[in-house]
Amino acid sequence: MRPSAWGLLGCLLAGCGPGTPHTGVALPNDNRQPAGRRHGDTLDLELELRRVDWRPEPGAGAALPILAFAERSGPALVPGPLIRVPRGTLVRARVHNPLPDSTLAVYGLWPRLAPDTAPIRVAPGATASVTFTADLAGTWFYWGSTTGKDLDTREWLDSQLNGAFIVDSMEAPVEDRVFVLTIWSHFTDRPARTAPDTGELMAINGLAWPHTERLTIPVGDSVRWRLLNASSSSHPMHLHGTYFSLESRGDQARDTVYPPDRRPLEVTELLLTGGSATIRWAPARAGDWLFHCHFAFHVSEEVSFDRRPSHRHHRMAGLVLGITATGDDRETAAPRPRALRVLVQERAGRIRGSTGYGYVLQRGSAPAPDSIEIPGSPLILTRGEPVAITVVNRLAVPSAVHWHGMELASYMDGVPDVSGTASRRFRAIAPGDSFTAVFAPPRDGTFIYHTHFDDLDQMTRGLYGPLLVLPPGRPYDPATDHVVVAGGNGPVTLPDSVPGLVNGREDPAPIVLAAGRLNRLRLINIDPDHRIVFSLVRDTALVRWQALAKDGADLPPPLVTERPAELMTGPGETADFGYTPRRGERLTLRISAPFAEVPWTRTLALTAP
Repeated sequence: MRPSAWGLLGCLLAGCGPGTPHTGVALPNDNRQPAGRRHGDTLDLELELRRVDWRPEPGAGAALPILAFAERSGPALVPGPLIRVPRGTLVRARVHNPLPDSTLAVYGLWPRLAPDTAPIRVAPGATASVTFTADLAGTWFYWGSTTGKDLDTREWLDSQLNGAFIVDSMEAPVEDRVFVLTIWSHFTDRPARTAPDTGELMAINGLAWPHTERLTIPVGDSVRWRLLNASSSSHPMHLHGTYFSLESRGDQARDTVYPPDRRPLEVTELLLTGGSATIRWAPARAGDWLFHCHFAFHVSEEVSFDRRPSHRHHRMAGLVLGITATGDDRETAAPRPRALRVLVQERAGRIRGSTGYGYVLQRGSAPAPDSIEIPGSPLILTRGEPVAITVVNRLAVPSAVHWHGMELASYMDGVPDVSGTASRRFRAIAPGDSFTAVFAPPRDGTFIYHTHFDDLDQMTRGLYGPLLVLPPGRPYDPATDHVVVAGGNGPVTLPDSVPGLVNGREDPAPIVLAAGRLNRLRLINIDPDHRIVFSLVRDTALVRWQALAKDGADLPPPLVTERPAELMTGPGETADFGYTPRRGERLTLRISAPFAEVPWTRTLALTAP
């Protein structure tokens, strides 16, 4: 690979000589090899800044100019060199800044029990030293800035100045993988991306899908992942096909490890900027699966510089990992499954003057071709009861259905060109064609079904719906069981930051609660663009509700507690809460996007007559 002018300049600034292994191109870092030299209880580490090119889409996308960290004797890496030491290690670090006109500030190379520690400031052309003890076990990272910007406002050249910093306890296992999420962005006032150095790109361990690492894991083998969000955006990370156990959650000041009886099962975990999580999981079924951010934009073609033709805008990009679970992929035939038929339909002008899409459950005779429901018809299933759901595509474009949170065979998972195996691959449902998904839900809870084809467009047009699984022998009771779905409000060609829909409406219909009885509120965030905060208030004060479930899985008993009735969620998260209203009580459920470019709030009235 021939170095660009950026790479050659970086080599000159870094003082490269014939014996220095520096090519001017940053390499992806899989975070397997710790940096530095260990001797006894001491780590000696020499880092430096480099101006280099970065190719997160090797062989296809652009070479992007960045600043990157490197060990003095090694190549530039994205993310930067992994620092990994046991708790109590003395770290002696030297950081060199070859830039002639910018001061480098490095954050995170400090003891965690001293939160007021100042960053290391390295003057142009200078080297700075720091010595400290890694005093607190946890999942951390270090990061740099040459512009004075904060972690959540850095972009372009500074955006990849990050590296994982793992401090292991003496008791915890170290057999795990570390994944660092980053964003590269460089925007101009040009109306469209006309050059490869304008726009936005997202990566995991230095690579963007489909170039990210493909992981092969035998069915039943337990794996432990450390996730670090070193980017300027939040990311709801979603695992297909099975649950993970949340072992810890943290930020750059603390990392809270949960005892075994307080670890919830999840399929989606919201990582805020600077946040971390440790998850443990084991593939339950053979086949191919995904782990990805559930912001539709973050896995769309819009965060790729690969200009090769795609399959009608379906190609995923960005924050996606591919997983192959090896083992026997034969499935036991379901005995006499209950048959359901869902039609994927469209209606002109349904959503902010544009064409809306919807899933319609056939109840008796076929519905009119232009009748749609947003959200899609509630699908109410029974735990352990096999179903065969035939999805008929009446759109003019291909589509698909993903059964979000369902534990089922890979082929039924509904991701075109991914789900299944090499010998039996799920394909998008062509216009006029159909697909039948057969599965038996193994647990009761609140789930979602939604498109997984051109998500950014189809989901905002309405292709999502609630999927409820009930215990055997317990029918759905609308008097005490209430679903609230936050979704998008129009295709991506419309202006950004438009307030979303609640239960398919801009003015959501009131909900009547059963007075004196425990009511279950099933909260679903499938808005593809926004973090949603649900708040239940009486007058202006939060009430208290009882936490019951997360992502369809019952919470561990110690977590089934009463707490203030407010919850922040990312797209793809569901949560169940219980509330017993007094007769005559009037409440308001606020559904808001306070972090949107233009913050918005919808309100939903709840009464208990």
